[in-house]
Amino acid sequence: MNSLFINRLRLYFTALLVSAPLLSALAQLQQSDRLEIPTNSSASEQFEVFSLGEQGILSVVRGNEFFSGRGEQWQFVKYDTTLKAVWRNFYKLDTRYIPVMAYKGESIGYWLFAEPDTDKFLFLQLNYQDGTIDTFKGNLLSGVDVQQFKVIGSKALVSGYYRSRPVVIVHSFFDHTTRVLPGLFEKNTELNNVDINEIDGYINVITYAYRKKNCVFEIKTYNYDGKFLKKTTLSDPRYSMISGQIVPLNADDSYLIGNYSVGCTQYSQGLYVTRIEDDTPTDPQFIEFSELQNFFNYMKPKRRERMLEKIGKRKSLGKENRFRYRLLVHELIQMENEIVLVAEVYYPNQRAANPVISGGLSRPYMSRALEGYRYTHAIVCAFDRNGKFIWDNTITIKDLTSFDLQEMVQVTPVDDYFVLAYPQEGDIHTEVISRDKVVVETEKFKIAPKSDKEKVLNNEDGYLSPWYGQYFLAYGMQRIGSSPVGQGREVFYVNKLTYKTEDIGKAVNKEEASRPR
Repeated sequence: MNSLFINRLRLYFTALLVSAPLLSALAQLQQSDRLEIPTNSSASEQFEVFSLGEQGILSVVRGNEFFSGRGEQWQFVKYDTTLKAVWRNFYKLDTRYIPVMAYKGESIGYWLFAEPDTDKFLFLQLNYQDGTIDTFKGNLLSGVDVQQFKVIGSKALVSGYYRSRPVVIVHSFFDHTTRVLPGLFEKNTELNNVDINEIDGYINVITYAYRKKNCVFEIKTYNYDGKFLKKTTLSDPRYSMISGQIVPLNADDSYLIGNYSVGCTQYSQGLYVTRIEDDTPTDPQFIEFSELQNFFNYMKPKRRERMLEKIGKRKSLGKENRFRYRLLVHELIQMENEIVLVAEVYYPNQRAANPVISGGLSRPYMSRALEGYRYTHAIVCAFDRNGKFIWDNTITIKDLTSFDLQEMVQVTPVDDYFVLAYPQEGDIHTEVISRDKVVVETEKFKIAPKSDKEKVLNNEDGYLSPWYGQYFLAYGMQRIGSSPVGQGREVFYVNKLTYKTEDIGKAVNKEEASRPR
């Protein structure tokens, strides 16, 4: 039997037998500040929040007066870390344009707009410091299905599909020139990610392609001017890479971390990490889900025990354990000594639908109607700076669905712990881990209104976002009022939340000191 699996299985059952009770009922989540923006009942509005780190947050409110026929009014407001307004600015969007995507830079934000059924695009640039707005117009490609929008220096990168083939378009704000990156417009090729290295001025386009019944995972590197520099191909006779994120080490070396599958499928078998030295990838380290110590903790105890027994039997017979999980992989959290990967396991709820043909920004496609996505659990895994896998953990997600596929679990490093949290129907569910150990079981906290005299009557569209340090943001729509009788008033709220860990550390130390030696 695989020695790594035996050791982890032994650790797992030892933990069940001798571990101390988990620390629970430590109400450490604190709501320090709250912002409430009243909604306009006579307008159709959309609200967005962007974290600016220690600079504060940016609120974007866009809306149309009902039956006015005028363009959208965009309101940008910057708030400091106490959620007090710093500046406010407005922009009237021309009725010819529709919003496509936004990109949050370090000191400047960008919004991409398109004129449907033409090649005309509009870029809006917003300075976080003082709220000044500049706009740039450009001609890209008509009928592009935009998947990603980023900015490096003074150039916009617009990536997506044109006539069912991948394209990455580079537009210069300085001289208004537009070019398409070479070597990407190929059949049966999917865009995985467009990674920008702003320090060295590199653009890395990650793709996977179906060629002769094999999946080919490639990184094509371009310089700031869009010149092709090199191609790195990753392949393995057993597995196919599904996704990958680049962790630069120096000008010539980097790591690639992601998930992989058996065959050309989007169903994950596990995680991988590989080092790329002088454009050549080393042998990848594959970590299948059965080798993770805590992956199956989302199951009920008896089901988990049966699963581990089944895995052990297959291992003893020399058989491979194969799994089929869909993963939504977050952007890597890069810490001083660790690289942390967070991914949610989800299932799409689909039903049959009639074919849909759409024009303008979207390519024609055959669709299935989605009734949302169901999340079961999220995994947290860490690698050291040498690319070695070091620990994993899991948070169970109960009965959480979302119409759009988006990141729901927020992972925040606080002191020597990680706070895992996700929103659900006006509540925040939290769990605290210390690497591969759970130190505070799942707790549930209510998002309270600003006034103690009011109550939350209804919740809609709750989200979490990292902010700075140990703080994170909870935001969404709520209907609040002083009495459950009546409609109350609807607000868009932003709550500043933090998790105090001082008492956790004291309790952990006290618990460890009381154990027999």
